[in-house]
Parts: sequence; C-alpha cells; structure tokens
Amino acid sequence: MDILGIPAGELRLRDSNPGRVALRPGGVGRNVAERIVRLGTGCTLLTAFGNDTLADSLCAACGRLGIDISHALTADGATGTYLCLHDETGDMLSAVNDMAIMQAMTPEYAARVMPVINGSCLCVLDANPPVETVFFVVRHAKVPVLMDPVSIAKLDRARAALPYLAAIKPNIHEAQALTGCTAPEDCARALVRMGAKRAFVSLGAAGICYADAEICGTLPVKKPSAAPKTGAGDALCAGLAVAMAQGKTTLECAEYGMCCAADYLEK
Repeated sequence: MDILGIPAGELRLRDSNPGRVALRPGGVGRNVAERIVRLGTGCTLLTAFGNDTLADSLCAACGRLGIDISHALTADGATGTYLCLHDETGDMLSAVNDMAIMQAMTPEYAARVMPVINGSCLCVLDANPPVETVFFVVRHAKVPVLMDPVSIAKLDRARAALPYLAAIKPNIHEAQALTGCTAPEDCARALVRMGAKRAFVSLGAAGICYADAEICGTLPVKKPSAAPKTGAGDALCAGLAVAMAQGKTTLECAEYGMCCAADYLEK
C-alpha cells in the first residue's frame, strides 16, 4: 500500500507541512500488473500479502481490476507498505519501504508457482523477493524475464539475475550503481555486456536509453509532463513487457513503453 504525502506549498524540512496525504494500492509488481491489464492483456500477480486489513483492501482492488491473485501467498506479518514524501511539484523527495513480508516468497514458493510462470508469455520480476528466490526464478524460467531492480539497496538481486535476463529496466541511478558508468548509453551497453539481452534505462523526464547486442540509442520524451507522477516508471515497464511478449524489436519496445508512460502521465 502506498502512503503519499504532498505539501500544499514549498516543503519545510523538520516541520509539519499542510498538504494532502493519499492512501492507494501500490507496489512495483502490482502497479505493473495493473498497467498490463489496462493494456488489455491478462496478468497473474505472484506476491505475498500480510494478514491485515491492508491486504483485504489490496486483494479487493486486484479483483476489481481483473488481476489474477489466485497463486499469491498470505503470510503472517504486515502487508508491504511504501511511505513517500513529495515536494510541492509532486516529485519524490524520499521514501521508506517496508517489504519484510516478501521474505515469505521463498525458493520453495517459487518452485510451486514455476508452472504458472512457464505457462505465461513473459515474466516481469522485481527485486523485492529474497536473492535466493530471484536467482531460482531466473534459472528455472523457460519464458523471457524482464526485471525491474526497484532500488539501489536491492541491486544484489539484479546482479545475480543479469546473465539470465531477456531485459532489465533500471532507472539511471540504479544503472549507474550496477555498472559503474555515468552516461546513460554507457550504462545500457554495460548491462548488455554483463549478460542482459536488452537494457532499458529510464531517464525520467529525459526519456529512455535502450540497448541490445546490436544497437544503442536514446528516445526523448515527446511531450514533457508538467508535473512528475509516481508510477510512470511502472507504466513504462508494463509497456515494455507487453511489447516484448508481442515479439517487438528493442527500439519498438522502447517506443511503446514511452507511449504507455506518456499516456499514464496525461491521465
């Protein structure tokens, strides 16, 4: 569940700021699943819910959207929560995530749901489960895997997975930390050299950098959004996933992902 704080005016640190607090269904995996479903493609969400009222709310929201959660876990503990503080423009200043419940997604759970994964067209994997589980999934997946590293704090999962990935979608900060490079195109090329077949580096308002073994380039944002919006990167990831499942080229995937992110920002 996302808890978002947006001040009404210029944010004053170490003070109580008047503004708006929003509570809404979130989580990278769930957000991507929602955008995939909204693009008209079926999607199964493999995750862990806690045994609390937040889980009840999230399950109900998934049901209304048509996201299949029949293979998800319910475990003892608090449902994953993301607390984010924005500045007055809506851009993220900082965030805290409590994803301890994801430890319930063990390699044993992954083994039980591998038939579900391998019966799909493509698997989108984020870095919230334990590293052992991430490694198990990418080693046993018989379908393409697209990974979102989620945060710099969890890059150990992405490093372990890279040689097995059909694609990886980090933001520029994650890509720089993974590769030691600075320039976006250098980061994208390095990720391919490190094993990923394709790399899509999100540059926020600057667009996306894409690469595979043969090409590398950058797509700018055609119509910059007036205000940042949490979740645009998840919409981008969903577009990449759908395009990859349709067999599109690396450039076509990047273009479609950018279109999906732009559509999300305009709503």
